[in-house]
Amino acid sequence: MLSVFVVPELTSSDVQIIDGDEAHHAMKVMRLNIGEEIVVTDGQGNWAQGAVSALDKKSFSIAVIRRGFEEPRAPELIVIQALTKSDRMRETIELLTVAGADRIIPWKAERSIAQEKESSTEKWNAVAIAASKQSRRVRFPVIESAITTKQAAQRFDGKMIVLHEAASNKFSSLKFVDSTPVVIVVGPEGGISEEELSLLSGTQVRLGQEVLRSAHAGFAALAAVQTLIQRW
Repeated sequence: MLSVFVVPELTSSDVQIIDGDEAHHAMKVMRLNIGEEIVVTDGQGNWAQGAVSALDKKSFSIAVIRRGFEEPRAPELIVIQALTKSDRMRETIELLTVAGADRIIPWKAERSIAQEKESSTEKWNAVAIAASKQSRRVRFPVIESAITTKQAAQRFDGKMIVLHEAASNKFSSLKFVDSTPVVIVVGPEGGISEEELSLLSGTQVRLGQEVLRSAHAGFAALAAVQTLIQRW
């Protein structure tokens, strides 16, 4: 598949210019040459494909061959992810992005060790963009600011799939409606407290006999959902 590069805005012109960090990476790291085809996107579903037509010191251009727009998918795949340690959170965002999450909502769980910092959302967005490019996504996931358990319960009352190792329901027993968002709740390494479970009304399910790390559980759940709704 063709490499994907990000631009702030796609023009309607037959020529698209790519500059800044994306141009530096393309020319200095990937050694892009005249004639090579790539895809550029604004991350909002708009994309254009073209061949490199000119290389300058700090930018390059492509001659657009085709362009398109990827509509938002239904059902929307939402993951409410308990905050993990910074290195684990990076890994989590990467995994959720490549597995197809449409919206990632960090969660200030009772047993979360890490806390959201002022620059966290910006850093998480950067991770999601890089993972989107790697996985050839032209519609990037939305990364929200962290929410509390109460906020999650109020926003998604009764509509959540809560991953819990002691649940009696298997993930494979779930049924999905095309237009209804799929909201998956992933707890912290220390588990979801009983008080939180009582607030997070919905369906409690287990992925299997094995207990996954918090950073990996969302990826596994999304893979299962993608299979059950026949995208994969």
